[in-house]
This record gives sequence, structure tokens and C-alpha cells, in this order.
Amino acid sequence: MEIGSIESGKISIKILTTNEVSLTILTSDEMKDEVVYPGAAANRVSGEHGLALIITIEDGQQTKSILLDSGGLAGTIFENAKQLGVNLHEVDKLVLSHGHFDHYGSLPQLIPELKEGCEFYLSPNCFLQLYTAIKKNGQEIPPEELPVALKKQKDAFAISRKMPSLSKTLIDNLAKENGIKIIETSEPVNLHSGVITSGQIELFDEQEITKGFYIMKSRKEYEKHSFRDETSIYINIKDKGLVVITGCGHCGVINTIKHAQKLTGVDTLYAIIGGFHEEWNPAEVIETKVRFLEGLNPKITCGMHCTGFEFNKIMSRHPSHVIGVVGTEFKV
Repeated sequence: MEIGSIESGKISIKILTTNEVSLTILTSDEMKDEVVYPGAAANRVSGEHGLALIITIEDGQQTKSILLDSGGLAGTIFENAKQLGVNLHEVDKLVLSHGHFDHYGSLPQLIPELKEGCEFYLSPNCFLQLYTAIKKNGQEIPPEELPVALKKQKDAFAISRKMPSLSKTLIDNLAKENGIKIIETSEPVNLHSGVITSGQIELFDEQEITKGFYIMKSRKEYEKHSFRDETSIYINIKDKGLVVITGCGHCGVINTIKHAQKLTGVDTLYAIIGGFHEEWNPAEVIETKVRFLEGLNPKITCGMHCTGFEFNKIMSRHPSHVIGVVGTEFKV
């Protein structure tokens, strides 16, 4: 797919919601032109188990804004945006990374605040009813065995619950009432010159998919969830390479990057920012992914939200590693 490119210095990416907040993190001299921490501007922001990022593009005399996700708890994104000087009414395009509550939770409150004509992109698979189940020993249950296991081995599960589902009727009605244009698609979409969505992410290695998630067809019928709803954003910075922005990275950070390279024809990775969902993976699996990133040698690697402590601990040996807190701004 033709992506084009955008001049360096024309785009900033700011974290509006994530799990951590801090007033005291300082930017290193090596990153001072690319990463700006919020400092005192974050003295009243809130952390939550949710993610939202705002991408601002300076296009000549115009400014364009793309919002990835809405965070989870209603209210967090609004208070944080106000504190950080972000006007959500100016958002031109909204992209939902996938159908999990910690990424769509504030949509019912957000959609009425968006300006008329804002375009909202999401996969039609975001509306599926999901179930998550992981045994205490880390074992993943085959979907055909799950109904019996949930009934007879309930105490063996560390996690076992039906997940909140995104209501298509609610979202469609809110969009219609507020003049928001919904685009349901699993295909890549050009958001701006040099900026595209991933579309459905190719699974080069299915072992990378986050385990323990199922599509719930009924109480007795489950399918393995392979995250065909997941969407990332790819930005091609002229003379620098790709910026890969993920919601949770459930398809796997390696799959997501390889898909970006194949889709755009650009091999150089400049930055990867977002959730990588490595919380449940053992150190040896994380080590493989860190070595892959080290081989690409990006300038910025920022795993936040669901990325997990172990990944950040191992990744910290590479000079690209930075911490992402609410209000962190990446100037690419």
C-alpha cells in the first residue's frame, strides 16, 4: 500500500491515558528532541488501566488530530485532556484499536464531544462478545474444552470472566445523533499523507497472539480469539522510518512490526509506542521479542499500559527504551 511520508517535526504523539502518572521523570539528553515528559503539567492527571493517544499533525497552516482509543473509565480522558491542553472537540479522526473495554470505555461520553463530521474507524469485529480464561498454571484451554473446564475446574482458573462488549446499536445511534461518520473496515485506511491504519494484522507467527481470549458464541460454544479486530497506526517519517503505534499489541509486537514493513514497504523502524501485552509472558519469550527490536535498533521504544514490568526491565538495556506516563509527548 502506498503510504507516502511526512517531514520530521510535523507530528507529535501525546499520551492522554495510561496506567502510570509521574511529575518527576526527566528526559535524557539523548532523547531531549524526541521525548518530552509532562512535569508539573501532570500534577492533576489520573492514571487508569486504559489507553488513549492523540496524534497531532502540522499540515501547512492547518492542524489535524487523530485520536487512538478513548481510555476506559468515563471521565479520565476528559480531565487529563483538559489538564494537558488538548481540545477533544478538534479531533478529526478517531481510531479504535480493538474491542476491549479499557480502550472503548469512554466512547459513549466521547462521541457527543467530537465535532460534527469527525470520522470514526473501527473493525466490525470490535463488537464480538469475548471471554477470557487463563488457568493458574498458565495453561490455555482449547475452545472446545472450555465449557466443561469452566464447569468442573472452576477453582483452577486465575482469570475466568465474560468481558463487557461494545454495543453496536449504542455507538451507531450516538454517531448518527452527533454527526459522526462511522467507517467499519478491516482494510488499511489512509488517514493522512504518511499515516495509515494497519487493517487486519497478518499473523506471521500465531504463537505471538495473546493467549486466553475467546469469542463467545454461546454458553456452550467458544472460538479462539485471534484478534482480527486489532488495528494499529503506522506513520512513515521521511528519512527516519516507521512509527508503529499499538493499542494492546495482542497480535504480537513482532507480527505488528512485520505487517507494517510488508504493508508499507518501509523496513526501518524509528519508533514503537503503545501497549505490547507482555504481562503474561515468561522472560524467555520476552527476551526473543527484545532481541528482535534490538536488531531493528529503533530510536524510541515505549511500552506502556499492558506491556508489563518484565518487558520494560529487559528492554531497558537498549538505548531506545523510554517510560510512558500520562502526558508524555513524542516529537517525531
